[in-house]
Amino acid sequence: MTTAGEGPPEDPLLAEMVRATAEAGPDFVATIRADQDELIKTAPESVLIIQGGPGTGKTDTALRRVAWLLGDPDLGLTAEQVLVVGPSHAFAQRTRGLLDLWGCAGVAHSSIDGLLPKASTGRPEAPHVIRLKGEARMAGLLERALRQRAQVPATITVRGQEVPLDPATIQRVIATAKASEAGPGDRRRLLRAALVAGTQDPKLILEAADLLAERLWPEFDAATFLAGLFGSRALLTEAAGGEFTEREITALYRVDDDEPPFSEADLPLLDEAQHLSGQEPQTYAHVVVDEAQDLSPMQLRAVSRRSANGSLTVVGDMAQSTGPWARDDWHDVLAHLPELMPHVHRELRFGYRVPRQIFDLAAELLPTAAPSVQPPTTVREGPADPVIAPVDPAGRAAVVVAAAADHAADGRSVAIVCPARCRDEVEELLRAEELPWRTSPGDERSPAITLLGPHEAKGLEFDAAIVVEPGFIVDDDPRGHRLLYIALTRATGHLHLVGAPEDLPAGEPVAVAAPAVEEPPSPEPPAPPAPLDPHVQEQIDMVAHALAETLLANLTPELWPVALDRLIELISPDS
Repeated sequence: MTTAGEGPPEDPLLAEMVRATAEAGPDFVATIRADQDELIKTAPESVLIIQGGPGTGKTDTALRRVAWLLGDPDLGLTAEQVLVVGPSHAFAQRTRGLLDLWGCAGVAHSSIDGLLPKASTGRPEAPHVIRLKGEARMAGLLERALRQRAQVPATITVRGQEVPLDPATIQRVIATAKASEAGPGDRRRLLRAALVAGTQDPKLILEAADLLAERLWPEFDAATFLAGLFGSRALLTEAAGGEFTEREITALYRVDDDEPPFSEADLPLLDEAQHLSGQEPQTYAHVVVDEAQDLSPMQLRAVSRRSANGSLTVVGDMAQSTGPWARDDWHDVLAHLPELMPHVHRELRFGYRVPRQIFDLAAELLPTAAPSVQPPTTVREGPADPVIAPVDPAGRAAVVVAAAADHAADGRSVAIVCPARCRDEVEELLRAEELPWRTSPGDERSPAITLLGPHEAKGLEFDAAIVVEPGFIVDDDPRGHRLLYIALTRATGHLHLVGAPEDLPAGEPVAVAAPAVEEPPSPEPPAPPAPLDPHVQEQIDMVAHALAETLLANLTPELWPVALDRLIELISPDS
């Protein structure tokens, strides 16, 4: 086992490429390593954003960055001071396994929900309510609701006697207690001392101070507070502060029923409420958050709260952004991250984990799924072309399970990426065939076959992937094209597409060895263009520089190709 100082071992896929390029072809390995090393060794005093398409090794690069941070004695960072956050428990298992293998045991690993307060969840929520609860303005609503809860009364009753209170004095005590982070006992003593000064009946005033302290700083339970807020239209209206419409207040309001008290969308709100009440979570000297492109503003606030100093590594791919907070660029994510340190945006340019044959197929989805995203350059050939298997519904499960069993028998890890509509039939046949399988990735001792939904596959990779009914995946989600793009790019070696013929790539047969045919003679290369007149070349350069300045001043780099394509459309004689 390596130690943190020795660093992680060589990526086996890069090692495979070294062997392949030793015989022929350009050596991309040195370029890939240099790109990754630049990101890995970025100063920790930053918020590093790593954008990378499927197969660019962005997750491994982020983890190697952790190993480098822990291995640099000048930084003095320990494993217990680092947190790695991912989209799921399965993802956290994978990152923990890799860092432990690299000698970096002790790093904290968690799914995003695992970071947040525990609560009884399962309450169904409409999509528009889930999105509303993820908006950053919910933090303001919670803060106003907490302030209302601690409003200073004009009088307080002690033993049947009304004791008048001085609001200005009490507000000064509240401000002092908050600024000094005073505990419950100290807050009570501050309040007693402020109210008793110069009074004629100290005993009465001290009793009044104790009663007031219980009202100002009651024992706080975030779940009770949030349930009470959402269960009262009056409290919601008062806390809305003019920032929420009546329709939004109605969406947040809920009546008592038999449903669980909370949904998963409530967990970041519980975390925010605990923060506002002074209950802070454990913090870390460096936080890595993967698949960050999907997180809501309230989730991003919760992650940022775990950073002790603003040092983060943020990883994702806008072409794979799905769910209620699907985005097209990084601006909205950055708006909710700490600003204590500079934001450094870097992109991994080369894809080597997903083979060229597979990525070329997946890339056909990008003009629809993410037109503003520039795909990576794929530099590794795979062992086989994708297998395209048209089937009718009656034979679908048999084809899927047979392919999975064949790959598993050859010692490969296999993902069956299956939409909910046909999951039952696949599960039933896996059991009937007595094949070992699971619903989340494990270690090398676990079954080789993993059955996943399209959303669950994000961030994971397998030797082989079997994607079931791509048409269902597209139809069942507003970002279905992105989900299919994700599903197709989970394989590092072999890909099968199984489904209705009309939903499969046209003209793509099941992969077989192509017969040898005589190649036609290559055409003569075109003659080089004649040099331009110097005056014409100068004019061209001036126009190009003006266009470049306009692009730089108004658009982010990922939108430049879209703008140039639109420019060609506008000036084309046929448009």
